Amino acid sequence: MNTLTLKIPESLDAALQAVSAKRQVSKSAVVREALEKALADELRQAGSAATWLARWRGSLRKPAAGKPQDERVADILRKHAR
Repeated sequence: MNTLTLKIPESLDAALQAVSAKRQVSKSAVVREALEKALADELRQAGSAATWLARWRGSLRKPAAGKPQDERVADILRKHAR
């Protein structure tokens, strides 16, 4: 297992100590659990965005020739349409 050293404010250390004592586990165990949960939430959100992008990527189509379009739409189509 790797070791991580970090600085935390006294108030956070006091809260960490209180939770550690209440659960009767080490402060390291509390931090590991909190970090695992935070990272899982972050990855789940990133996964949702990746799923959405995979579903919609390439769904824009270039308009038929001669169809009027404003400059903003033209720029979006140049960047994202296949």
